Amino acid sequence: MSKKILTTALLAGISLLALVVNIFSASTVRAETTLRFATWDPVAHEIRRLAMDPYLRAYGKVTGGSVKVNILVKGLGAPPAYQDFIVDGAIDIANIIPAYTPGRFLLHKIAEFPFLTDSAEARTVAYWRIHEKYFAKVGEAKGMHLLNLYAHGPGMIHNSKREINSIADLKGLKLRVSGDNIAALAKSMGVTPIFAPITKVHLLLSKGVADGAFQAHEGVKNFKMGKYVRYTTDVPGGLYSTVFQTYMNQAKWDGLSAKDKKLISAHSGERFAHIAGQAWDIADREADVYLKKLGVQMKPATPKMIAAMKKMWVPIQAEWMKKAAAKGIDGEKVLAEYKAEIAKLEKTAKIKR
Repeated sequence: MSKKILTTALLAGISLLALVVNIFSASTVRAETTLRFATWDPVAHEIRRLAMDPYLRAYGKVTGGSVKVNILVKGLGAPPAYQDFIVDGAIDIANIIPAYTPGRFLLHKIAEFPFLTDSAEARTVAYWRIHEKYFAKVGEAKGMHLLNLYAHGPGMIHNSKREINSIADLKGLKLRVSGDNIAALAKSMGVTPIFAPITKVHLLLSKGVADGAFQAHEGVKNFKMGKYVRYTTDVPGGLYSTVFQTYMNQAKWDGLSAKDKKLISAHSGERFAHIAGQAWDIADREADVYLKKLGVQMKPATPKMIAAMKKMWVPIQAEWMKKAAAKGIDGEKVLAEYKAEIAKLEKTAKIKR
């Protein structure tokens, strides 16, 4: 073989080797795509143990190892900052609570309405269906891709001062609230609302800044409020709920393959809504036992109180309807459909309290 032919063959071999290496490298990079997730929720919280952490760890299995999630040991900061963390790329995937950043979102509030259901699963799955049918097209979130939506169980009244037997007994109490809906209703009842993310409530109670909180039972247990709660007043369907939304940074989502996007989407959405709702229901059921062991006086609100609360809620709901209409949403129609979905889902809800 001539030197020229040998050189040509060698160069061809090198080119082929380079092509193989490039192909292998590209597949290797794809196989090692790792997304970072952070949260403020404690590791022992039911929503993490039973829903969120297993959901994130399953990304590798779902995508055949091409996408994985690294769950950071510590959160990045206060819960209200997480939307900006996602948009800015400080974190790839995280939950946000829209109620913690007033003015940025509106439509989620329908899932936070009072008197809807005691089932977090029914509230959550119905909310996902309504969102996909009516709200997704409005596009309230910018710079983020939605993966999941869910809401915790019914928010009740917890306080350290006195037994609540009438609306008058609430007047003058300083109670923590988590968003606009419950803040407006609290004011109507004569309560002084104190806005605070869940991570700050223990401090407010310990310092006497707040007399109690509007809170789901699980929050009292999981965020160590039991020491400061003596009286719990339960309202059928709850006085509020809190919506959580799981987002991925939009650029990160856009960088995934079409196949991985499809696989992740199938792993998320309504499938996860059932799992998350059940986790919240289990958390509330366990918290019921916890509160009873602490000796907390747990009583239902009187029929007269409930009737008064429902009357106070009417103008607050009407205000949401006006704002929803400005976004092209027929609020009355959507709410009626949402309630009908909840009623159907309550019959098949997995966890009963």
